[in-house]
Amino acid sequence: MRAKPTTRRVKGFGLIELMIAMAIGLVVAAGVIVIFVAERQVYSNSSAQALIQDADNAISAVISPVARGTGFVGCGAISSGIVSYIGTHATPLTFDTTSSVKGFTGTVPTQVVDNSANDTTAKDWTPTLDASLVKAGGAEQGSDVISMIGAAPGASPIGVQAPVLGSPILVNDVSQLSKINGGGPQMVAISDCGKSSAFEITSISGTSLAFSSGPNGTPAYPKDSQIIPLQQTVFFVGKGDSGQSALFRGVMTLPASGAASGATWTVTEMVPGVIAMKALYGTGPASQATEYFDASGVTDWTAVTTVRLGFLVEGPLGSAPMPSGPQTYQLLNAAITVPADTRLRHVFSMTINPRNDTL
Repeated sequence: MRAKPTTRRVKGFGLIELMIAMAIGLVVAAGVIVIFVAERQVYSNSSAQALIQDADNAISAVISPVARGTGFVGCGAISSGIVSYIGTHATPLTFDTTSSVKGFTGTVPTQVVDNSANDTTAKDWTPTLDASLVKAGGAEQGSDVISMIGAAPGASPIGVQAPVLGSPILVNDVSQLSKINGGGPQMVAISDCGKSSAFEITSISGTSLAFSSGPNGTPAYPKDSQIIPLQQTVFFVGKGDSGQSALFRGVMTLPASGAASGATWTVTEMVPGVIAMKALYGTGPASQATEYFDASGVTDWTAVTTVRLGFLVEGPLGSAPMPSGPQTYQLLNAAITVPADTRLRHVFSMTINPRNDTL
């Protein structure tokens, strides 16, 4: 008698079970993706906030040392009056010591486009942008430009050894001066706390400073007067090398040989990620600012006692959700509109006070 064949029961998933498992897997995967995207956005946002904070600190670190010396000329202040021995100025702004601060208000476009080409149309600023800055490449449309002149950052007064009767002038130490322009032509200011002068040193020999046009008299300045390196600096927003707009610094630099009339701006990118800059200038009695104007409204630059600077700072692409449309930020007295993108942005402001007295 033939044995009955053994029936094998096949174990596994049926179609329904498989579909249920796949559905559960998709739900879990979707949840994981949502969490990952959310965490990545949080990380990108946090990283951008850190970068923006670093940019804020960098802006302050770049501008503050210049601001501290603005208007200071060793033992006096530009606001007290200063005689300039520069016979020919390349432009009205070149080593202009009639005031410690001057500015130019940029005409804000309908939208401020990140890293747009620099504008060299001088009439897009009020007052008209100085020719030296146009020659240096201009600034992005809408950016204000501020010029400050005074003691070079980190400089300290240098004592005069003997009464100043003419060239050369004997000083106690030239270490600060010899570092500038290789000890060649450079701008300095001299003051006896009662009067001040600005002139160009043509060369340094030992502790003697030679000049072709400078203070002469019987004496022009007494022993123990103070000399200090003089620097003129501008700040503005321009097209950056890193793909983002940036804060730029320009330093008025004398040629290796020649007169101050041949000075040009040495322009350097300082802080990337700065898309706009605006400035307001405060005036008022007894060095107390009671009114603020942009550069177009300032009628007397010698009366400016305080400067407010505002910056629109941005993070990298992907650091914020895509907005529904263009975004507008209030930057001091100006409304700055930027196209819709995924950059995180915020407004940073600072206040500086030129040295309008000798303390």
